[in-house]
Amino acid sequence: MVDWASARAMLEDKVAGVFDVTPCQLVGYRTGQSVNHGIQVDDSRPAFDFLGTIDLQPPADRLTRHPPGDPGTPGATVSYAAVLTAHVGEWPWRPRNGDRVISGGRTWRIEASERDGSSRPAWYLSEVKHAGG
Repeated sequence: MVDWASARAMLEDKVAGVFDVTPCQLVGYRTGQSVNHGIQVDDSRPAFDFLGTIDLQPPADRLTRHPPGDPGTPGATVSYAAVLTAHVGEWPWRPRNGDRVISGGRTWRIEASERDGSSRPAWYLSEVKHAGG
């Protein structure tokens, strides 16, 4: 009998070993105390380093935006500057929209995510051009 869970975990580890070669740091952010305060680093989720894969200019055909008044009608396609994938099996916490990924002197904001049930989700990123963004 095949242990599919173990086989899948082993395959995900092998994929990470081949593709995840880009050093990255994940930094959690949270909203300020009120609407008058900007976003700030979330000290309850300490930053950590990991290896991932960042692809620039991912295809815009994956995520669409649905207008809230008519969720059954497809809306405009949204495009992002990059997509990040990584093996998250040992991560101390999972990223949320608004968190930052720092890699190669660039800072990216997580705008959306796509999960397929594996240990290898995808996060869609926009580049942060200034320190406060």
